[in-house]
Amino acid sequence: MSAIIVGSPISGSKVLQKQDFRRDVNGMESITENYIIRTEDRETISPVKDTTHASFSSATKKYSRMAVETISYGEQDGGLTAMSVSYVGLTSSTGLPQPYVRMIPTFGTGVYGSPLTIEAEFITDITEAQLSSGQLVKDIPASVRYIYGAALVQMPYELNGFTMPANPRPPGIIQKTSLGGEIVYLGYCVDSVASERRGQFLTARVTFKEKQYGTGAFVYANRL
Repeated sequence: MSAIIVGSPISGSKVLQKQDFRRDVNGMESITENYIIRTEDRETISPVKDTTHASFSSATKKYSRMAVETISYGEQDGGLTAMSVSYVGLTSSTGLPQPYVRMIPTFGTGVYGSPLTIEAEFITDITEAQLSSGQLVKDIPASVRYIYGAALVQMPYELNGFTMPANPRPPGIIQKTSLGGEIVYLGYCVDSVASERRGQFLTARVTFKEKQYGTGAFVYANRL
């Protein structure tokens, strides 16, 4: 004989029991909602990955930029199942949070500044292809310098509304070489890029190091 659970869901419905909220240092937010459903309804009620919070949640306040990331289940007595739905994204309707910036002492780096690496961890709404091409966020166009056949991207002056650390000296031509070339200081440039797709956004981790190059023919632009 099955137990009778007060407040148990009727066929095809879900009962929200609890909602937990978290925000990471890079600004990414997550919501976990715990539901009770009928076990027989699990296949039809469960949301698919990337379903928006606004279209699935039973909570009063809904978010269009939060999306389902993971789902887990726990069987209960009485033909019921506890369903935990985790969403990731942003609860705000517009904008992006400021990056989390670290200054990491790094042996063997530095040109005119201290030997360090600048690391920025941030959320962006561009694609993986755009990020890999040097475009860090949607509102800042890619700035690519071609030196010796390699693409270099200078660190943007501003990232998601946050003013990035200043270059130790203004980028520019340091001196002309005796062979007619130039030694060009570029300031902090992208050294490595890593990203992970989470819901509607990418969480990106980009490192910057000071760069300078000598070249015989180099078209220079001061800033992004």
